[in-house]
Amino acid sequence: MTMFIFSRLPIPHRIAGFALTATFFILLILGLARHNLRGEIVGSPSSPASSASSLRSQSYFASEKQPDEDVTAAASADPPADSYYVFLQKFPLQSSFKMIFHTEVIVCPRETFSKDTAFLNMLDGMSNTLAPSRFDETSVQDSTKSSYVAIEKEQWSKQSEPGCVQLGYGGANCGMGCCGSPHKHQNTNYALNSQEAVIGNAMGDHKEMYFYGVSGSAGGGEEGISGDDAYKAVCHGHMNAIEMGAVPMCVSNWAGRDYNPLTNNCNTFTSTVLKCVYGLSDAKPHLGVSDMITVTCPEEKKDDGTGVNQCMLPTLDESFVVSDKDALSLE
Repeated sequence: MTMFIFSRLPIPHRIAGFALTATFFILLILGLARHNLRGEIVGSPSSPASSASSLRSQSYFASEKQPDEDVTAAASADPPADSYYVFLQKFPLQSSFKMIFHTEVIVCPRETFSKDTAFLNMLDGMSNTLAPSRFDETSVQDSTKSSYVAIEKEQWSKQSEPGCVQLGYGGANCGMGCCGSPHKHQNTNYALNSQEAVIGNAMGDHKEMYFYGVSGSAGGGEEGISGDDAYKAVCHGHMNAIEMGAVPMCVSNWAGRDYNPLTNNCNTFTSTVLKCVYGLSDAKPHLGVSDMITVTCPEEKKDDGTGVNQCMLPTLDESFVVSDKDALSLE
């Protein structure tokens, strides 16, 4: 009946009618899924008073760091040269008719797959078909190459080695930078075949996996960006480094209270990691209204003084003096 009515209207009215109908259905879906749109971090505190102990290990440079450890040493430690495989995992949200999605970036060192040479060779072959990082000055950008490639479940479900880092974001009742992105033991020792997301309302049984490329070169070549360093970069160090003026924000402060289901959500976070940390494409597989924000990477200075739109691994120099340890804690 609706189509019959539209067919009798002038063309401009038909276009407006279809647009209004599409908007209605989108709003209907969002309304029905409103309680599930806000992806709450698993184990997130329900009150500010409970946030200190439960979020302490989430927001420091490494999951085991305590606030009385040396900040500068943690920020400037040199990781071993290696290559890292960058994936995106996609989950539909509960009660969203599989039309609203949550994504996370998974970063795995090459040695994580050393026991499965067939899988590793498959990834290496796929990497040749993918667009290189725009930060890689030795590679030629080729518009004919793909942004990502799907990994079949039959392949990724066999990868049980807990050697990857899970980078995700969700809502939580906390205001400290990056407290909405957990970095605990289970996040830094993540298996590719895990169906656990950082939020509680993701449908793990329907997880999809996509491969975006490789950071660094194996065998002591170009040094890649590890999952831990990617976390430091997107969080710009933290231990309140942003609030204290040591470094700028990387698109967002990524506090739990900064979460917005449309404008600053999990997919905004993964876009930031892919585009601003790794220099890869932030295109994603069929997320629809879940991913409507195009991120703009901040400009930073490289060692040679030239500018680059990138969230770089922060190095806290001698001018960053911590005189009050309480300022770096959550208590």
